[in-house]
Amino acid sequence: MHRTRAAGHTPRSEDYLEAVYHLMHEKGYASTVDISVKLKVKPPTVSSMIERLASEGYLEHELYRGMSLTKKGEKQARAVIRRHAAIYDLLTMLGIENGVAYEDAEGMEHHIHPETIQMIERLVNYLKSNPESLSLMKRYTSGQSSETAPLTS
Repeated sequence: MHRTRAAGHTPRSEDYLEAVYHLMHEKGYASTVDISVKLKVKPPTVSSMIERLASEGYLEHELYRGMSLTKKGEKQARAVIRRHAAIYDLLTMLGIENGVAYEDAEGMEHHIHPETIQMIERLVNYLKSNPESLSLMKRYTSGQSSETAPLTS
């Protein structure tokens, strides 16, 4: 099976890359303390993961100067963010409350096959460009539609 994640990457390491990416775009830099707060982990845990990601070529880290993603790290972070956005969009389109959709997307983004995410992205794009279909789907999933579709195997 083809994996979405780079070899050896765990959901947690992807969370670190994503956190660094967001912090750099929000603040212009990412520090160990910032990541610690964002991911709710202790600074020594952050330092250990940052060292690992730097040794694998995903980021550059200078002691007391902060860190930045390499092209490889940015590519991986963007892939995680893209997966999260597609899943989140689909879940909210289904009528799932924003907070729940965010939490579910956060877990699902790490374990989804590339083919599946590609189809979710296509469906989300279709629904965004076809508001009448989105409206019908929302009515159906909310139980407001009198139509019932038979379950098939």
